[in-house]
Amino acid sequence: MNTKQKIHIEPGRRYRHQAGPYDPKTCLPQYGFEVVAPDSDTKQRVLDESHAMGHVDNYFWVWDIKNNSNQIVFITLTKDGAPFNP
Repeated sequence: MNTKQKIHIEPGRRYRHQAGPYDPKTCLPQYGFEVVAPDSDTKQRVLDESHAMGHVDNYFWVWDIKNNSNQIVFITLTKDGAPFNP
């Protein structure tokens, strides 16, 4: 992955960002993220609280990612499985 696309999240901090339009009927596009952490315990402490917001015919996806570990983690945002830079 390109390091320019990696976002770091400090311990105990949260990353929130609007991803883009979202269709809740088809669940498309699929927004996600990949975590790079020093170990599996740290990786498991990264919480995904991302969700759709908006109103009928005008929904958008919001990444809401919390680092509950005691180490810095790096994330790469994805859209339909490919790296994505909003």
